[in-house]
Amino acid sequence: MHGTDLAPVVDNDNQVLIVDDMRLNRQILGQMIQQMGLDVVYAENGLEAVAQYKESKPSLVLMDINMPEMDGIQAAREVKSLAKDSFIPIIFVTGAEGQEVIRQAIDAGGDDFMQRPFPFELLEGKVVALRRISQLYGQVKKLNHIRAREEEVAEQLLSGAVESANAALDQIRIHKQPAETFSGDVQLSAFRPNGELNVLLGDFTGHGLTSTIGALPLSETFRAMTAKGYDAEEIIAQINRKLQKLLPTGMFLATGIVTLSTDGSAKIWNGGLPDIMVFSQGELIHRVVSKHPPLGIVPNVKDLVFEHTTVSSVDNILLLSDGVLEAEDMQGEQFGEERLLKSAEKQKLDGGSSLVDLILSDLSAFVGEQTQKDDISIIDVPGRVTAENFDKAIASSAHVVDEPTAFDSWNWSLELQGKSLSRINPVAQALSRLQEDEGGGDHWHSVFSILTELYVNSLDHGVLKLESSLKSSPEGFAEYFSERERRLESLSTGAVSLYMQHTRLTKGGRLKVRVEDSGDGFDFKHWLNKEPSSAPGGFSGRGIALVSELCESIEYENEGAVVEVVYSYSVKD
Repeated sequence: MHGTDLAPVVDNDNQVLIVDDMRLNRQILGQMIQQMGLDVVYAENGLEAVAQYKESKPSLVLMDINMPEMDGIQAAREVKSLAKDSFIPIIFVTGAEGQEVIRQAIDAGGDDFMQRPFPFELLEGKVVALRRISQLYGQVKKLNHIRAREEEVAEQLLSGAVESANAALDQIRIHKQPAETFSGDVQLSAFRPNGELNVLLGDFTGHGLTSTIGALPLSETFRAMTAKGYDAEEIIAQINRKLQKLLPTGMFLATGIVTLSTDGSAKIWNGGLPDIMVFSQGELIHRVVSKHPPLGIVPNVKDLVFEHTTVSSVDNILLLSDGVLEAEDMQGEQFGEERLLKSAEKQKLDGGSSLVDLILSDLSAFVGEQTQKDDISIIDVPGRVTAENFDKAIASSAHVVDEPTAFDSWNWSLELQGKSLSRINPVAQALSRLQEDEGGGDHWHSVFSILTELYVNSLDHGVLKLESSLKSSPEGFAEYFSERERRLESLSTGAVSLYMQHTRLTKGGRLKVRVEDSGDGFDFKHWLNKEPSSAPGGFSGRGIALVSELCESIEYENEGAVVEVVYSYSVKD
């Protein structure tokens, strides 16, 4: 765009307002201004000056100080207020003397000061200089407007690319309030193939355009790995590797991630965010403090500590950025956690209001007219979230009777030994191979559930020798996973192998899965006859009983240390 395309900001660029209560002074100044080729309008006092400015919108004002009705100091203040973000130069032209007069004139918004008498050339020089500044100001203002509009469009495109694919927006509540056009906060949600929901809140260093450079790779990694069934631990590790290579020195991502099962069992990780809190009808019942540095600082993150808990249908998991707690009022005092908890407590009396609405209402009243200094983000995850059509997809894809096509079959296997059991997820790798070779489809939800249950059962009970009875209570549920992490950490022996054979059928496919562990087996007959549990911490429909319902066959060998299932699915033409 050329500079000539940028119109001045004022309506009458050649018009000058002269304000003086003495007729002779007005005439002399008017003649000088007209000699410069400019137009003139007059006012005899401050009140008339304000009215004339409203009517004429001049580009420059010559203002006397001592006048009846309203003096020049007050009139200058009102003109500057009316001009808002437009630059209307005011030159005080007066016979008054003294430093105090000059100080008052400048404080009122005056841009220059001239004491009578003065030569025409001096006035001309000041008028030309201030008009040039005013026109440059107008050009900058228009350029800023164009830039702001372009930033708005870019932000809409970026937000669409990053957040438009978020899942369960009809069930979870996300509030995003950027301090500038671009937000450094990222809110993501996606379902795993087994119906579990992953929710991530990320807060990049700073705010504005520069803080968004990691948003796209962050969202792409999160969604791709979640869709393939990777655990949150692996997602965090991969995001960290990408950001550590991408982000400049001094920039990082404070992150919190929640994995919520349909039965209310949840695992939560916090790396640099304010405490992630669990509320029950407004009462704080659990918090997850940050035990890890933000992502993108070190090349590899190790020893990730997740907290396992269970939530009921009336509970809420709250993630928030530090912009909420650090929001300031006009006196510079921060909103803080104490006020946030008091806001949440109001839900006890007003059960119909959401936590987000209650917090935002009190936050808005607290900050008043104070300028927002940091991005504000809140995510409210209810205790129960279900994937649309997930149960239907599982139920409709089992027990397919079909004939094989011309011989079209492939095998895939993986064996994990010792420490590799604690760091490699074979289920995600197996599902990724199936999706890459056989395409997408809802039937993979069932396959993921089958693979997850068979592998986890072999690892937990065969190798780690954990007792499922621990998960019968919320406290035992947390203890079970704490003990699981301890045993995985110290694991030096043991093995689990996973074998798959896929055969294409005329309208679908048949998958044979065999899982074998190095343990002594377990009482599989008890679990085959047990109904799937819907209680928090139970099998949540992913137990052996459900695997039996989904598959054409399930057979155990070696006292339960070996299991083989056959699953068939159909696809639409």
